Amino acid sequence: MGVVHHSHYLIWFEVGRTELMRSQGRSYASMESDGIFMPVVEAQCDYVASARYDEEIQVETTVKSATRIKVEFSYRILRAADGRLLASGRTVHVATDGEGIPRRMPPEYLAGLLAGGEEAS
Repeated sequence: MGVVHHSHYLIWFEVGRTELMRSQGRSYASMESDGIFMPVVEAQCDYVASARYDEEIQVETTVKSATRIKVEFSYRILRAADGRLLASGRTVHVATDGEGIPRRMPPEYLAGLLAGGEEAS
């Protein structure tokens, strides 16, 4: 069929999140070293048009809201060649410790997320 499998969009969301955090000077690896984990507790994706194999895409990621416990990211997947929207969605994450118990994020992590803005990758 030449169409990208629907599950790849969630992977692209993760790449967008990772790059957004990296652009803010924080990485998931550094958060986890500090004992802060951000598991996905909710994910939603609206498919608009199909991405095709070997087609370049662009991922736009923003922090929609953030508290010391919960963060919501929003995403737009675009075809790089013409800017056509392929999918949009969101994920919700809860800050936990290494045992999966909810915990508050340190203020510096929250400030970095709220400074969020947008990153395209």
